[in-house]
Amino acid sequence: WIVIQQRIDGSLSFDQNWTTYKAGFGAYNANFWLGLEKIYQLTNSASYRLRFEVLSNGYWTSDEYDNFKIDSESLQYAIHVSGYSGDNLDILNQPPHGASLVSHNGMKFSTPDRDNTPNRRNCGLSYHAGNWFNYCYAQNLNG
Repeated sequence: WIVIQQRIDGSLSFDQNWTTYKAGFGAYNANFWLGLEKIYQLTNSASYRLRFEVLSNGYWTSDEYDNFKIDSESLQYAIHVSGYSGDNLDILNQPPHGASLVSHNGMKFSTPDRDNTPNRRNCGLSYHAGNWFNYCYAQNLNG
């Protein structure tokens, strides 16, 4: 596995601008974001899977997508996933409670200084993070 994001504690803010999310930040053995451009280069050079591992309230959950890629910067690094399996829920395609407006799949990446959400609510600014927001989120691992 290639780690593209890791949050161990709150010692590093993920409230970063577009340029920083594009380049990457943090330390690979601590809190870390690989960088949108690196993720784009990786996912467009070969077939990749995406895996989430989350510790919440003392319990680990994991979710995987068999197919994962993001578009180039000219397309605002939109995310594309398919082929879900896991023990939590398909958070990128089928948010809880039937809230289809917050599905993340196909969304462009947004940051506090660059809003690419369909409704122009500036979710990155409101939730202090970069993410593939859509009215605003069902997951916000960077928030």
